[in-house]
Amino acid sequence: MQQSDLNLFRDSLARVTARDGFLDSFYDHFTAQSQEVAGIFDHRDMDQLKKKLRGTLEMVSQVAEGEPGLDMYMEMLGRVHQRLKIERRHFDMWQAALLDTVASFDEAYTDRIGAAWSQVIGHVVELIFSALEHPRKLAS
Repeated sequence: MQQSDLNLFRDSLARVTARDGFLDSFYDHFTAQSQEVAGIFDHRDMDQLKKKLRGTLEMVSQVAEGEPGLDMYMEMLGRVHQRLKIERRHFDMWQAALLDTVASFDEAYTDRIGAAWSQVIGHVVELIFSALEHPRKLAS
């Protein structure tokens, strides 16, 4: 992954997360995609989920850059979502809703910024699914 794409992603992430309502708008957009997706969030603490999402988004660029140790976090994140019966198609819907929300909240948004988001997020989603398909063996 090119450093310029990571920089575009990071700068855009800083702009959108600084704006009030970004995470609310994302979840509104995501849950509006289908009743199935909306049902996933029934009886969930949305404030807690928004905090976790924000933290995960901040970590994503470090993961994409190959920071050591974060691959285990991605595997854990995948396992949590697997237990919740979240499938790849849900991640695709999540990514589409996220990219649409970024486009509407980033005042400097360009197609190149959208492509950077798509590449960085897509890379991390692939890491999550790869970790699930090929789990690490922990030393005993």
